[in-house]
Amino acid sequence: MIASLILVVSIAFFVQFFVFYTRSLIAASCKHALSESVREITGITGQRVQTAQFARLLQLVELCPGPGNDEMGIRAVRAYFGVLSLAKSWLTRIPSAAISKATAWAEGERASCAYFAATALDQRMAYSRALLSHGTAS
Repeated sequence: MIASLILVVSIAFFVQFFVFYTRSLIAASCKHALSESVREITGITGQRVQTAQFARLLQLVELCPGPGNDEMGIRAVRAYFGVLSLAKSWLTRIPSAAISKATAWAEGERASCAYFAATALDQRMAYSRALLSHGTAS
């Protein structure tokens, strides 16, 4: 009985830490303005990134070499996006005003995850440019 209680509390703390960690990564990325080259490559117009672009942005992120220090954050945001997508699909089946607010919140969080992916792509592209400029300067 005590072991199961410890397990449940540990899982709850892990989930809470995971959500705070991913939301802090997303909040930090929202302060980053996207470069024109990323906007051009991805077709992003305006300040918002569509949630439908998330998977494509992550594919582009995987194609760009990175410094290697952002992998854990990208995996965490990918998992958070998946959890939000699952929650949104469950919530849309329940007709209620409170549920529609929760669905709108989940969609806003998913859009923030997509913006995070765009900023990760932007940072990796900047890293690649820096590598090329150092390689050609030698």
